[in-house]
Amino acid sequence: RVAMGGVVVFLVSQAPSSVTPVPYVFYSLVLFCSAISVVASQFMFVAQMAFFARVSDPAMGGTYMTLLNTLANLGGMWPPTAAFYLVDTLSCKEPGCVHRRDGFYVMAAACFAIGVCWYVVGTPVVRQLQTWKLDDWRVRSGSVAVSGQKPR
Repeated sequence: RVAMGGVVVFLVSQAPSSVTPVPYVFYSLVLFCSAISVVASQFMFVAQMAFFARVSDPAMGGTYMTLLNTLANLGGMWPPTAAFYLVDTLSCKEPGCVHRRDGFYVMAAACFAIGVCWYVVGTPVVRQLQTWKLDDWRVRSGSVAVSGQKPR
């Protein structure tokens, strides 16, 4: 999905100023990129839900998975709102601006850089989390696991 950001920025920069005649090639590229982005997003969602289902403590029922999913949703909902706000804030279109700039391109570059950094830093952490034993994910109350088994 991070790589698609660069493609989208390129498409936005090439957007026709007129739709007469209808630029079918441009719209086809936009549709194709949207489809690729949706597929990538669904792959990530399914992988995340599979991970949550694997590590959820059966003794807690659906509560554990609901908590993990809620935290994931909270973590994924605020960034677009902040990005849209910052696009407007970082745009400079006033007559007094020395350099006119579109905040979309500034935010696209910033989000791409953050995404690459997150991938580089987060990949080893995620790989490490995937190696944990299922017992490491179990909820414990004092010295006895909630599932009734003694901790190791």
